[in-house]
Amino acid sequence: MGAWGTRNFENEGSQDWIFDLIDNRDGGMVTDTLARIIHNTEALEVEDCQEGLAAAEVVAALIGRASEDFPEDPLDRLDILNLIGTKALRTQAGAAVSKILADSKMKEYWIAEGQIDAWVGIQNGLLKRLDV
Repeated sequence: MGAWGTRNFENEGSQDWIFDLIDNRDGGMVTDTLARIIHNTEALEVEDCQEGLAAAEVVAALIGRASEDFPEDPLDRLDILNLIGTKALRTQAGAAVSKILADSKMKEYWIAEGQIDAWVGIQNGLLKRLDV
């Protein structure tokens, strides 16, 4: 799987997504990704989870609560997105994180790896940073 860890930017999928976001200067990617997670009716694939968690991390960063592992270059350039961390956006991000926590292939992976507690702790921390 390449780079892989329990933190949200310790995998290539999240890192690729965040750099694409900044390169494309497309704040709509955040809301589109969160909506895709929320409205998915099947167990979420790992790649979708990586992107959804990266989008939620962007929302937390927009309100000044970036994770320790948020890549520095994108973090310094979030203002180009013209996106505001409104209560509605934070709620949407929280709903996506909660859905990933509840039923996803990523959750199954961390259970199988015996690292579910660490991964759940990271996601609960993200929910707290989103203040939802």
